[in-house]
Amino acid sequence: MAKRFKNLKYALKTLRSPNSTQPAPDAPQGSIAREFQDYQAGKRVIQYPRSEDSKPGSLETVSILPFYYAGDDTKQTLVKHSQRSDTETTLDGVQTACNQLTADLDAHIRLENFIPAKAVVTVFSGTETQETSRITGIRYNKKAAKSYTFPYGASAAEKAERNVRQDIVAAVNLLTNASVSFSSEKI
Repeated sequence: MAKRFKNLKYALKTLRSPNSTQPAPDAPQGSIAREFQDYQAGKRVIQYPRSEDSKPGSLETVSILPFYYAGDDTKQTLVKHSQRSDTETTLDGVQTACNQLTADLDAHIRLENFIPAKAVVTVFSGTETQETSRITGIRYNKKAAKSYTFPYGASAAEKAERNVRQDIVAAVNLLTNASVSFSSEKI
């Protein structure tokens, strides 16, 4: 709730007297500010249920080479990957660019507290629907999209995360209706 509600927070702050330390009085009933005020105070619980086709399904184990080890292939690390991402055939090029290896549960290591680098690929269907915000009641246009998360790592040829990201972006650009965002690994 950082930036996107700063104007509403400011509007609620201005409802108080200038030197008052008391909480802001209630905004007018039915206003956008009141909807937000009730949400912020916990008077309204908002839930966003996931449709069945957006759930990750079972988690599968794959191996990657962490960038921390500079592509040392004796450090193949076991990580989890959703079955949903694995079975999306239109993203095979992206999965290949992520340098995932077949997991060997006996030979590969499992690092405690290791969070792999991840690429989140969002595929847009091109349709828009008009939705109403559950927090403010404002109408907006929502693009239909599905996102898929892929852990990625180094390879024998590509040891720098920057280079692997470039390979993933190139694979995503071939899709024409997709975008990608990244998060780095944490050890």
